[in-house]
Amino acid sequence: MLSLNIIKVFDWVLHIRLLHTLKMRRMSSYIVKWACSFLKNRETLLIFNEQMIIMCKINADISQESFISSILFLFFNASLIEKCKVLKIKIEVLNFVNDINILAYDRFIEEICKTLSKTHDVYAKWVWTHDATFASEKYKLTHFTKKLRKFNMMTSIQIKSSMIKLKSDVQVLKIQLNMKLQ
Repeated sequence: MLSLNIIKVFDWVLHIRLLHTLKMRRMSSYIVKWACSFLKNRETLLIFNEQMIIMCKINADISQESFISSILFLFFNASLIEKCKVLKIKIEVLNFVNDINILAYDRFIEEICKTLSKTHDVYAKWVWTHDATFASEKYKLTHFTKKLRKFNMMTSIQIKSSMIKLKSDVQVLKIQLNMKLQ
């Protein structure tokens, strides 16, 4: 499993792109208009040395405090999850807002690592075209098997110039998973 994290997920969502995505996903015009209204007239207050400086309008950003923000972002990045489904590679993806966990499966760990690397390349293109960034320092790689001695559990992957560190366990939605599947 390769775990990825998108940096400052709510800071970069462009409203026009989000609304276009909702339309492309065939959401009713009522929902699209409601989302447009939710995104309009966003303002932020700049404070410096405990004094109010200025009120500014915001064209990007979705308020992270609202529960609807998570739902809107899942629509926004749904195409990211679908990208690798088209490639017909052996993966399952668990995505919750900015956390993406890609589970690849095969008979050999080396093949799994190739699949994860290929999947990352596809995701990196999506991130680039959507003005987002992965937090490469938060990448995690974990192998899962009940037969630890049968496989080289130290096999890692290289993405760009970084070798992804192998972790013996990973946390997914507050659930701790370890490589021994215990």
